[in-house]
Amino acid sequence: MKNHLFISAGLLWSLFSMSVHAAGSRGDLLRLGSPDKNIEVCVEEDGGRLLYSVKRGKVDVLQKSPLGITVDGHDLGEGASLVAEPEIEKIQEKYPIFGNHAEASGRGVEAVLPMQASGVRFGLVVRVYNDGVAIRYILPEGAKHIGNERTAWALPQRVKKVAWAEYEPGYEGYVHVTALEAMPDKGYVGGPLTVDLGNCYVTLTEADCESFPDMAFTRSGNTFQAGFPASEKGWDIRRLPDESEKILAGRYKGKDVSPWRCVIIAGDLTALVNSDMLTNLCPSPEEGRDFSWVQPGRCLWQWWSVGAPRYEEQKEWFDAAAKLTWEYYLIDDGWRNWRKDGKGQWELLEEVIAYGRSVGVKSIVWVNSNEMRTAGPRRAYLEKIKAVGASGIKIDFIPAATAEIMQWYMGAMQDCAELGLLLNFHGSVKPTGLSRTYPNDVTREAVRGNEWHILRYGRVLPQSHYVALPFTRLMAGAADVTPVTLNPCEIETGGYTWTHEFAQSIVFLSPITHFSDHYSYYLESPFLDLLKAVPTVWDETRVLSCTEMGEVVAYARRKGNDWWVGVMNGDKEREIEIPLDFLKKSMDAVLLHDDDKILASVAREDRKVSKKETLKVHLRAGGGFVGWFH
Repeated sequence: MKNHLFISAGLLWSLFSMSVHAAGSRGDLLRLGSPDKNIEVCVEEDGGRLLYSVKRGKVDVLQKSPLGITVDGHDLGEGASLVAEPEIEKIQEKYPIFGNHAEASGRGVEAVLPMQASGVRFGLVVRVYNDGVAIRYILPEGAKHIGNERTAWALPQRVKKVAWAEYEPGYEGYVHVTALEAMPDKGYVGGPLTVDLGNCYVTLTEADCESFPDMAFTRSGNTFQAGFPASEKGWDIRRLPDESEKILAGRYKGKDVSPWRCVIIAGDLTALVNSDMLTNLCPSPEEGRDFSWVQPGRCLWQWWSVGAPRYEEQKEWFDAAAKLTWEYYLIDDGWRNWRKDGKGQWELLEEVIAYGRSVGVKSIVWVNSNEMRTAGPRRAYLEKIKAVGASGIKIDFIPAATAEIMQWYMGAMQDCAELGLLLNFHGSVKPTGLSRTYPNDVTREAVRGNEWHILRYGRVLPQSHYVALPFTRLMAGAADVTPVTLNPCEIETGGYTWTHEFAQSIVFLSPITHFSDHYSYYLESPFLDLLKAVPTVWDETRVLSCTEMGEVVAYARRKGNDWWVGVMNGDKEREIEIPLDFLKKSMDAVLLHDDDKILASVAREDRKVSKKETLKVHLRAGGGFVGWFH
């Protein structure tokens, strides 16, 4: 629901009880407060430069930070002035999502500032929600080329630590939690970034990126600035001629715009991970389009444990998925080489998909993006995938995210929406909230997940990596980490326990969760009953008080009346306490603890627990804990 009110900024206080002021004597162009009056953004002109700053209460979250974008050689942040009163719009909405909770909500206020710089008219759009601030630019009419962007985030001096990622175009870099000074000050770092300011947490990222290149960050002291590694020399503003006009094309209220530059602000980690700000900043689904066919679930997968899927083994894998009561099976790279009894790969693919349906398991099929790099071949390929009975597509090896490739993403999302195909991008760019517009964009990789912890490639992930992921890549949206490795030889290389591995499926959000290991380890597991029951989307999420970014992560999640707790420990042995006050009553519980001696084992308790109880849990380095309360 949106109420559109275009009024002078001076009237807004009395109507909305929000703090809004137009240009003042100090050079302020706008002061805009959140509905709960807790967050305020100020836009001002100072020394010829367009700046913004953000406060939470009376405390700085961002100090004066540059704004501006260079369009056709004009720096629109230099010598900018307001040419008319801001247009104000109240925002209040709710909508269903597959995520940390079942329903997203947004309460905020938006101001559109008509601006001018160097004789060029443009606009600045500012939104303030109860959980943050976002800013985007309305480009001048007829704009042809973007040179660079000056948007920056100047942090105050009280930064305690930052969760950040090494930059890699496919977002498969290592993630870290360090002091600010320990971060690189040359080159790019990947987002989102989460900053512990002591009295609150702040995540910096972008939303609704439809036709701009992917944004990374550069750092200078306490200031981060937007950067575009895929298009360092700028890019032309042009619509790809072979993409449908129906597809989102980087426009807002009929104008060409930049993506939103975002500051998510929260008093604690529970509020941070539950923020709906990124999806709130994206368009609603196309009117009349039905996405009820998008169903979350668990997915079995052959490639990680075996390599290329073998045609002769496919029935075994479908049967195993059915025994696990899992909803999906992924037919990964290798099916294109199937040949048997005079039949080609497409005929054999259709046969195995049909067998899967006969045992109640749906199929997702892998493809290399080089088979569908333009609109026509992409649509034809996707129609073929739909015709053989697949429920979804996994598109891999996507080029670096230039403006043109971001338009390709929009086209793929639209095609799959129209055809009724679930979509999993791999070797891809991070999400920016557009799963709201396209709920069939159900998960994507863009993460250094368990494909980077695998013996046959000699890959080992450090224990600190997993406990930083929830506050880096996962802040952008669902991530296909491919969790839960149980093969003793595989987990031994990194010193991980079975409880740590199972906890990954609870902590790492992915509405369709692709479990990495061979089905035999799951079917023979001492917690098979939990593997059959674990959800992939949630009604409620709490980050437990023992959580510390980069050290230990503990989530309590509710689905229906059941609660699940997943704890992943970093590289130091520790004791934690888990108060069960999130329970409404005494419940039956299955508690999985680290085995003190064996990584590939658990100490299992089945008993009643009380909501007044506090669990005392010992965690090995690389260990974990899982609780199912039902």
